[in-house]
Amino acid sequence: MSYIEKTAKTQVVALVAAVAGLGGLAFAIFQNPKWGFTNLLVCAFFFVSLAAGGLVLLALNTVAKAGWHTVLKRVFESYAALLPIGSLLIVLTLVNLLGGSNSIYEWARPGIMDHHHADYDHLIHEKVAYLNLPFYILRMLLILGVWSLFAFRLRRLSLEQDKDSLVVRTHQAVRWATGFLVCFAITFSFASFDWIMSLEAHWFSTVFGMYNIAGLLSSSVAAVVLTCILLNKAGVFPEFRIPHVHDLAKLMFAFCTFWAYLWFCQFMLIWYSNIPEEGLYFVRRWHGGWEPVFYLNFVLNWVLPFFLLLPRPLKRSPNYVAAVALIVLFGRWVDLYLMVTPINFSSPPVGWVEVSAVVGFAGLLVFCLQRRFQKVPLIPKNDPYLQESLNLH
Repeated sequence: MSYIEKTAKTQVVALVAAVAGLGGLAFAIFQNPKWGFTNLLVCAFFFVSLAAGGLVLLALNTVAKAGWHTVLKRVFESYAALLPIGSLLIVLTLVNLLGGSNSIYEWARPGIMDHHHADYDHLIHEKVAYLNLPFYILRMLLILGVWSLFAFRLRRLSLEQDKDSLVVRTHQAVRWATGFLVCFAITFSFASFDWIMSLEAHWFSTVFGMYNIAGLLSSSVAAVVLTCILLNKAGVFPEFRIPHVHDLAKLMFAFCTFWAYLWFCQFMLIWYSNIPEEGLYFVRRWHGGWEPVFYLNFVLNWVLPFFLLLPRPLKRSPNYVAAVALIVLFGRWVDLYLMVTPINFSSPPVGWVEVSAVVGFAGLLVFCLQRRFQKVPLIPKNDPYLQESLNLH
């Protein structure tokens, strides 16, 4: 039975979930723009982070000339291939910047940079050279375009190697991957500043860019290992074996700990220095019902993954690792929700809009991934490191 036949039912369910969930989100945007656009931003950033994360994992292993990951290479590439779709979703958030007083970005609200307006804000006005709509749009399009270009090129080199078996494709991929990693560290930091941190234009954190890179890495590994396990259970990915599960589980463990380190650095330095414009960020997240979400974020993103993945035998259990991956993915959503939502809501507005957005974006992700898997073989048959990955132990 072919991959298409085995996954046809899943595709239909995913498509229905995507249409229903995104339809509900669109209705929410029409009825309550702040609530709707808040959830659009959270889920769009999550979606594009997973796509970019697939490309980062591919590039890291390519530069390191790691052989173990070759079996997983097409899964990384399939996530990276979703960058154009993720880019479109992020671009849709630009509509909110034109929403006047309904904008979730305080710097985009009318009058806030006008000396003669009652809502004038001096501190935000001082950032007008950076926080202005034309420059914001230019940065967004440039960042998304650069990521998509690298994703296209690395995937193209991999598919060309399937046809001509040239080892030079691997050397070319190393050069492109190196350039991407340098570029990504800078551009994703700016993306985090623009799309997330600028929601609170008074607040700033020098750790914020790396903090989001850590969240991207942990959630991307979780998404990849969950995808590979499900493909294996569907009977279409027998090359994915226990040693691959083990290695991905170790990566997830490491990146979750890296996230916790940066979370603590950001929190401890701001708490200790006690500077009002910095401390306001955490004050907002400790009142009005946000405190349970604040602690849940730390538990989901580090406490549970850390202790659940400590025993070596459990890191070799596909079902167990898949369950931990789901926890990490949910934790990443909570982390983004906690970053984005409190600026416009005094208490957590968890309701049908959040459910609709999550279901819609999850359905879209599954549907698009399956479409990608149908277009190319799951195994890069002419990669020079393939045998090393197949014989991993």
